[in-house]
Amino acid sequence: MKRLLTVSMIAGLGALAMAFAPLGKVFDDHYKVAKDSGLKKAACAVCHVSPKGGKLNPYGIDMQVEMKKAKSKKLTPAILKELENLDSDKDGKKNIDEIKADSNPGLK
Repeated sequence: MKRLLTVSMIAGLGALAMAFAPLGKVFDDHYKVAKDSGLKKAACAVCHVSPKGGKLNPYGIDMQVEMKKAKSKKLTPAILKELENLDSDKDGKKNIDEIKADSNPGLK
């Protein structure tokens, strides 16, 4: 029984991680993120406080708001476009300028 529970939990976590992977792919494809870039290395930390996911950073919160406005559970290029002129981390730079500079738009 214990083994079954462990296997079920591992499978469930894997499925959950795979469910959110497309968000990163949409971001990477839309902005043509290079494999050796800082944004690629940041992985989930582009939108989350940690590279492993979890709590959202300011950019992730803005993304969540835009997805809700669009009534979408999927990230789209149109949603990313809505985020470009915002300054999610309030550092004086637009998100798009930070992305173009290979800087995380969710971190100061």
